[in-house]
Amino acid sequence: MIEIIQLILDSPFLQRALIAAILIAIVAAASGTFLVFRGLSFMASGVAHAALGGTALGIFLQDSGLVPWFDPILGALLFSVLVAVFTGYAGESGVAQKMEVAVGVSFALSMSLAVFLMYYIPPYRVPQIWGYLIGDILLLNNLDVIMLASTAVILGFITLLFNKEFVYVSVDIEGSAAHGMNARAYHYLMLVISALAIALATKAVGAILVYAIMVAPAAASNEIVKSVRGVIFSVFLIALAAELIGITTSFLVFVSPSAIAGILAALSYVLALQIKKIQERVHIGHEEHGSDTPVLAKSFEESVTVGQLHKHNHND
Repeated sequence: MIEIIQLILDSPFLQRALIAAILIAIVAAASGTFLVFRGLSFMASGVAHAALGGTALGIFLQDSGLVPWFDPILGALLFSVLVAVFTGYAGESGVAQKMEVAVGVSFALSMSLAVFLMYYIPPYRVPQIWGYLIGDILLLNNLDVIMLASTAVILGFITLLFNKEFVYVSVDIEGSAAHGMNARAYHYLMLVISALAIALATKAVGAILVYAIMVAPAAASNEIVKSVRGVIFSVFLIALAAELIGITTSFLVFVSPSAIAGILAALSYVLALQIKKIQERVHIGHEEHGSDTPVLAKSFEESVTVGQLHKHNHND
């Protein structure tokens, strides 16, 4: 244990990686949870890959001299917000399928633009674009960690402040609006801050790991945990454990920490499905007393759902 502590103290890159692992777990818990509740798991991948197009545009504007001050990270954030707004516009009616289609279209457009601009970008800068796809948590600099920390703090604060509103919008956006809530504003707020967090996390660890960390732990927790707070907390633990094991494994075996973390995050969902099946077998004898409440519904038992409020409103 003393040797491990000494290694951490003597390795600034490892310190940054550990801090980033905690921050990304916070982002996954605060953002990935509601994306899965909303039926928008694909958005994490769409936003992460949109960052490639934004980065390519930023590099092109710099090297061409058109906008020399335009940093590639600004392009990544801009494209991510555009994807979020486009997705939000498509999903104002509350139909998740329309939002998934919007994400898919944005995904294709961003990647096509990235490939197009690569022909006009100096070859030595092209790896900077692909770095957003793969990433490496051990190669972060101080600025990466600071930006990620700022986003995680803002995202965490907004999620705590509007936790119930995000739950309502995720369950029934039309019912929320009918009950008098400004559902449209919360809908866009949730998507935009999630997009910004995903974009900065992509800069840190790559699109592949971001998608795995954002979606798999949230999907796994949603299968077996019965409350919103429980899901958020378990997502944080699963994401953090996967990343820490990935970092540790990379020191023992010549392997990418992001790859190991992604594999473990995906396996957590497979494990959750097996646990859910076991739970169903255990409770099968109680079916005659009433069917089990769906997991997502149980997630909202701690507060009155918008759907219920909407129903009461009509009854009145």
